[in-house]
Amino acid sequence: MNQLAKLTVFKDVAMFNRQTLQRVLNIGNNALYANIKRWLKKGELIQLKRGWYVTKNYYLMTPGKQIYLEWLANKLKEPSYLSMEYVLQKYNLLSEAVYSITSVSLKKPKSFINNLGQFSYTNINEKLFKGYKVKQVGEYDIKEASLAKALFDYLYYKKGKLAKITQDMWDDLRLNMDVITDEDRNEFIKYCLEEGSKKMIQISKII
Repeated sequence: MNQLAKLTVFKDVAMFNRQTLQRVLNIGNNALYANIKRWLKKGELIQLKRGWYVTKNYYLMTPGKQIYLEWLANKLKEPSYLSMEYVLQKYNLLSEAVYSITSVSLKKPKSFINNLGQFSYTNINEKLFKGYKVKQVGEYDIKEASLAKALFDYLYYKKGKLAKITQDMWDDLRLNMDVITDEDRNEFIKYCLEEGSKKMIQISKII
């Protein structure tokens, strides 16, 4: 069996690292790097981030590709959950186009760009790392913020750029607040009060 044929071992694996690949292929470092370089060039292998991969066949055969990308966003940086612009756009609260899958993490801010898309992470402290649920879609478990928490995270990182919290400022954000329910609003206010800053409390009064 040639080395490329051995990649079929990973046809049902959503994400694997260099060490696992080397163990399965049972080859030395030089041969491993040479094969990885060749497979990446041919497109048989997709690099997700440094040292982590998925096969082209796995991605092509995945029926719910966006669901896979959401799961992948959780995995590329752990712990993290989907939030901010990506979630707001999903629920039609944000009208602007979003080209990155945005997440919140306990670790340092980071972005990964690969052949499947762009994945962006913003840091949040442990006290505010909440307000998400784990949804199961097929084989994937995905952590995603509620609409209220995604809105809180979005505004929490915008508040530093806002000199003053006013109704005009709120209108300029062009958020489709018609999708916000009373339950969402109460949840959002709860997070603002827990965070406790003057700006977030002012924002909670406007919403």
